[in-house]
Amino acid sequence: MNNINKPRFTSKDLSTRITKHIQELAQATDAARISEEMLHYLDMCARFHKYSPQNVWLIIMSKPNAFRVAGFHRWRSMGRYVKKGEKGIAILAPLMFRVDPDDPDNKNTELGGFKVVYVFDVSQTDGEPLPEPPEWKSPEKNAELNRKLTEFAISHNIVVLEKEQPGEVQGRSLKGAVEIDPSAGTKTLVHEIAHELLHNEGSPKLHVNIRELEAESVAYVVCKHFGMDGLASPNYIALHGATAELIIGHLTRIRTTATEIINAVVEKM
Repeated sequence: MNNINKPRFTSKDLSTRITKHIQELAQATDAARISEEMLHYLDMCARFHKYSPQNVWLIIMSKPNAFRVAGFHRWRSMGRYVKKGEKGIAILAPLMFRVDPDDPDNKNTELGGFKVVYVFDVSQTDGEPLPEPPEWKSPEKNAELNRKLTEFAISHNIVVLEKEQPGEVQGRSLKGAVEIDPSAGTKTLVHEIAHELLHNEGSPKLHVNIRELEAESVAYVVCKHFGMDGLASPNYIALHGATAELIIGHLTRIRTTATEIINAVVEKM
């Protein structure tokens, strides 16, 4: 069990310590981003099409448990083959036509309609295994720290609920409340509280990847400060496309929020 009864730091010492943790996280994120495991996984993800909402509904209606779908030839390019007798899932593919068909160099196109094409879920295929996503969860729990964090959240009018989440989701920020999956670790609780502090109704509108970068960086710093190990934050941030440069670019917001949480936990000891 980690002990959160860390010695007090002066404001300057705490700021220096937090900045050091953020810099370490930035370096580790860049290392994760260019690792062979991450590049292989991201390359495979890039080969899958992004489907329109209409096609997503068609897929769900045909095969509610579909996990990852691709066309017959796309699967072959990834070393997998559609099993004999499997029925494809019908979706709509756009038909694009050149505006001036007599000009082969004219790249201007317009939508001329749709055609039915078929895709297959990974469960309908055999062959080379797909790469597993790099580990991004941090399941370690510190009961004492969780209690202090919950008290901190309540003092900021944030309700903390333990509730099973769908799929691989570990937690959610709901603007005034956070939901934490029973399997989630302490880092997830900090992450969702950080969302509530940084990304509430009056906050600047940020891209989802930046919001995740900030919340996860705060969670990493707080948990690192209180001696928690096994933090997979570099992978989590890299999976959201962030870089060391982006992390350092948000250093002030990350450090300020982490400092607020750390000081509040120390005061409640």
